Amino acid sequence: MLTNRESAETTTESKRFLVKCESCAFEHTVADRDEAAVIGSDHQRETRHEVVALEVPPAFDRS
Repeated sequence: MLTNRESAETTTESKRFLVKCESCAFEHTVADRDEAAVIGSDHQRETRHEVVALEVPPAFDRS
């Protein structure tokens, strides 16, 4: 699973991550990078699909 690592630690604003599957309709927003990694890894293990996690603005929520 891929995650973007742009200066997430340098701001006090809470970050959100969109975990999205490249092969199916799975997508989920989460509050932190670790949670995104767990959800993405679980989906990838169950389906063998490629998953990406992208940092999104805090107001963006599609979960």
